Amino acid sequence: MRRKIAEIRLLPPLAIARLGSSPYPLVNYELKTPNDTGPRRIVPAPTIRVTRTTGHAELKTPKLPIEFRDPAGRIRPVAPFLELWMRFEGEQNLQPFTIDTLRSLRLSPASIRWRGHVENLKILRRTGDEKDRIKAETRPFSDHKVHELRGKCPNFLKGKSVPLGSLQYIVPSAELSGIRLRFTPAGGHVYGPPPSKADKDPLIKAAVYDGQKGSWKRYSEPTDTSQAPNQGRFLTSPPLIFAGETLDAGQPKQRLRSWGYFDDECDGIVEAELRLGSHSLFAFARIVAGPPTFAPDSLPIRSVADELEQAMFGPNVDKATLLEAAEIVRCALETVRLMNTAEMNQEGMARADTDIVKRALEPIFEPSVADSVAIRARHERILLALESGSLAWFARMLRHYDEVADFSTLGRRKMPGLMRGADGMHMALTRRQVSKIQKAAKSY
Repeated sequence: MRRKIAEIRLLPPLAIARLGSSPYPLVNYELKTPNDTGPRRIVPAPTIRVTRTTGHAELKTPKLPIEFRDPAGRIRPVAPFLELWMRFEGEQNLQPFTIDTLRSLRLSPASIRWRGHVENLKILRRTGDEKDRIKAETRPFSDHKVHELRGKCPNFLKGKSVPLGSLQYIVPSAELSGIRLRFTPAGGHVYGPPPSKADKDPLIKAAVYDGQKGSWKRYSEPTDTSQAPNQGRFLTSPPLIFAGETLDAGQPKQRLRSWGYFDDECDGIVEAELRLGSHSLFAFARIVAGPPTFAPDSLPIRSVADELEQAMFGPNVDKATLLEAAEIVRCALETVRLMNTAEMNQEGMARADTDIVKRALEPIFEPSVADSVAIRARHERILLALESGSLAWFARMLRHYDEVADFSTLGRRKMPGLMRGADGMHMALTRRQVSKIQKAAKSY
């Protein structure tokens, strides 16, 4: 008796691509953590090499050179794969959906149909104008051609669009029998309205936005949040984040008049449909295109993975090892290595606090303590001394989630220092990260 498939899944459920203008994607690699305070090692890993013209693929052993730019100097994109998995009726575990599965069902690879839908909402988020929504979608497809995601927008010039990447159904084979789709992101270019003769910008890839239709060119943030679209939801924080002409020069709160620029990042959904005679099974996953990794041997102290882990398993842990706590401290070290902590201490973070809550402009830490070399050395000492029990004092200095708006002298000096969260407040680790450090500290 033939078993029935109860459901299908696309894994991973969230795939993050990274922009790059090279036609040759970055090869796969892993990060190896050293035993000391040095940077992580970038180590080659098995890579699936795809022939774009046909969709055929082959597995390369970990001998491909890791090059983040191609010979022409273009950044290589990160182009992730989505794999189809399944679960049979009466079973709990998922297993890969392969070409052998198709044969057992007397189906062909064409029995699986794909569809993609992505959007770029950066302009819409600020103007609140639905006509500034940039949207791209494919028709359902079962072939192995490259399917472009062309972003279109009502406020674009007539006939204009922007490339937001592409999707390709990989040909399954004996070597790579799994069912896979690849998302290749866009090139990481900047677009905008037609420039005047006086301000032509050579960095603009193409002029696509119609400044006569939409308000993005010459847009500026309102000073009164009640005047912003959707009662302030679309205000930009920090306010000087998009390209434009500075207004209110010399004033405590400066604004920008937008030049109308935007990039080709996007996020959206990929759907898979398995057609089984009179009915179909469906699965979907989310895809995101973000900027390249310019510090590939480092990891941020708080990431989307940390948020998802807390959402899945809760804010507290029963126990934690020094290794888990050390990983958080290592990420903090890697983050401050990339920062100009002296400038952040006296100007960047300090001035933002003044803008947010009218706090007196003064350094957050004593300048000698916030020196970049001194801060790195302190993190390195903590990392090296974890096993001696010095973690306990570090755990006591952590900023908790309900202390991010504490702008007192002591509140601003808690850890992680000189970092800001997406809400504009001082950053705190997730509650689960804090719990790991506290439990590890009590164990030694």
